[in-house]
Amino acid sequence: MARRTIILLGQPVYNEDGAAGEAIKPGHLVQGVTTILKHATAGGKTPTAFALERDELGRGIDDTLNVGHGSADYAIGDTVKVGVFTKGQRVLAFIASGQNITADMQLESAGNGTLRTLAAGQVLARALESSGGAVVTLTRIRVEIM
Repeated sequence: MARRTIILLGQPVYNEDGAAGEAIKPGHLVQGVTTILKHATAGGKTPTAFALERDELGRGIDDTLNVGHGSADYAIGDTVKVGVFTKGQRVLAFIASGQNITADMQLESAGNGTLRTLAAGQVLARALESSGGAVVTLTRIRVEIM
């Protein structure tokens, strides 16, 4: 089975400057420098910064980061590995619940660490695949940064 990763194409600028202020999964759009949170402004302009998996520790995007934590979340206080992506780079990002995404749709922040179809905000990415219908659970799709 192929290993899944958040970085699909390109080389983002990495940082580990901040600690999680809430539970964050690899693939969430994030904000902050010393305290890392899911991006919270729907449609808002933001650097295209995504939480990454701890591949240097042999962890994939769905592997447990903390013993007994039970998920791939960064727990409050964990140092978050963040990748800041530029135009043309590709990411495996989360899309918002209730979204029905088709390939080539423009996407913006949904205000909860996920992306949604463009309403009237800042275009951050375009979908490279379909969501396969309205999403009801937290789902990742391939996107290209705009």
